[in-house]
Amino acid sequence: MPVRDWIDVEALPFEVLLLLEDPHLRWFPRDWPGNELGVALRQNPSVRDFLRVRSRGACDWVDALVERAPDVDAATLRRCEVAVMARIADWLVYVVRPEAYDAQPFLRWDDGELLRLVDPRGKVVLDVGSGTGRLLEPLIADAAVAFAVEPIANLRRYLKTKFDAHAGKLFVVDGLITDVPLPTGTADIVLAGHVFGDEPEHEIAELERVTRLGGTVVLCPGANDVDDAAHRALVAAGYTWSVFEEPGDGRKRKYWRTV
Repeated sequence: MPVRDWIDVEALPFEVLLLLEDPHLRWFPRDWPGNELGVALRQNPSVRDFLRVRSRGACDWVDALVERAPDVDAATLRRCEVAVMARIADWLVYVVRPEAYDAQPFLRWDDGELLRLVDPRGKVVLDVGSGTGRLLEPLIADAAVAFAVEPIANLRRYLKTKFDAHAGKLFVVDGLITDVPLPTGTADIVLAGHVFGDEPEHEIAELERVTRLGGTVVLCPGANDVDDAAHRALVAAGYTWSVFEEPGDGRKRKYWRTV
């Protein structure tokens, strides 16, 4: 399913970009075909100033886009606004309607793909880049303690609500896959899904740092079914892998290793 279908961006005001957080802005695209962002920012000074301030001085790219943006009519402006929001629709769904992402069919893969690799009973489970908590769903009831590391504040709020029945043993914390704010050897089972691959070696090292000796790291899903740089890094680090099907989204790979 196209990302845009997760949320109707045409129904959103452009000011919704004011809800974006630092992890989003770190990866905010600088190249915009037709300079849609420049056009939109020229007529939306609140969003323009937000991006300038949150860039913490590194805002030349914002000013450059606005300077070369032409004056346009209302219809063209709205087309540009929608094009920008469509390009970052996956970010917007997290800050506006995380439940819409959580309801997507591709997340309904067989829990057995994970449960055949790990037994959570009485274990400390750590989910890195938890998102809406898909990997915690089949494990949290039997886990002794669960940590959800998630950099987006709105998703952290959603996780606490979603797993309210397990509030006594769930700890939701801010953090990144490259910077997990927990001690070395925290968890018996360390999970990550759909967040691995930007800095493979660094990410592997951090995931394994927080895993207890004899514990297991699982990436599920770890990647699409391709032999890319992330795959090669995981294989080189001793990870086993197999392929499974995400409903409507094709074949994915999962990876695992006992530390």
